[in-house]
Amino acid sequence: MSIQQEAVGRVLVVTIDNPQIKNAFDAATIQELRDVFDSIAFRDPLPVGADPQPDIGPGGQFRPHVIVLQSSGNVFCAGAHLGEMKTLGEADYQQNVAAAMEMGGMFRAVRNCPVPVVARVQGPAFGGGVGLVAACDIVVAGPAAKFAFSEVRLGLVPGVISPLVIDRIGQAAARTYFLTGEAIEADEAFGLGLVDRLASSNKGPGGLDDILEATVDSLLKGGPGALSLCKSLLEGVQSLGFNRSAELSARMIAEARTNEEAQVALASFFERQSPPWIQDEQWPGVSPVEGNE
Repeated sequence: MSIQQEAVGRVLVVTIDNPQIKNAFDAATIQELRDVFDSIAFRDPLPVGADPQPDIGPGGQFRPHVIVLQSSGNVFCAGAHLGEMKTLGEADYQQNVAAAMEMGGMFRAVRNCPVPVVARVQGPAFGGGVGLVAACDIVVAGPAAKFAFSEVRLGLVPGVISPLVIDRIGQAAARTYFLTGEAIEADEAFGLGLVDRLASSNKGPGGLDDILEATVDSLLKGGPGALSLCKSLLEGVQSLGFNRSAELSARMIAEARTNEEAQVALASFFERQSPPWIQDEQWPGVSPVEGNE
């Protein structure tokens, strides 16, 4: 198994753990990642109560409140496994389409997951690895992170990741970096919007894990049902555009206002109390993984 899962409080930490091949996407990793994120949608929503350790682990009953996606070693993800890519180059067109659809389905499972997904990017991401980053809701990166669409230098194109990346950084920036294959350093990626929160160091005060933990703590203050509805709202409004999204946005706030989570939160507000899902203790953070200490 190249994908590890650990429940830390109400957070599911998903780790790509194959540093020997720089966490590249072989067929097994693609399938495992897709299975993890697809399965979340079929779980029960978290109950409104304040259970500090609900059953959110592998095969658990409930969706986690937040997912952290990280990798072991010094490279976040090297993209497609080049050995398998070479083999596919010798296969026919339809086999290549099927393989690309499998990889694209994995990225879309991350993007469409009903739980906020936070990427912890400690090092370089190339090709499909950048697509995985772009599929996440919030990207927290350290100074050693860098990104490159190296496909053109191998005679390839950044196919199934292109919708995710263009959505993140825009057509003009994507055009420049898709065509040149040049590396994007962490600070430039932050300026482009590929990275949302940039740490000044990988460890120590204000480092990568401090910023990750602060981000997760902020998400844990939101109602889990509301976070899921927010993700659906964002996708729906973008798809419909301003002129056609009036009814959708009205229906979404009506749905949120009339569910149990909002009723409990509003009652807590008027009683000058926190909603029951907010814990007194801060989230303890991720366990150290090899190469990330």
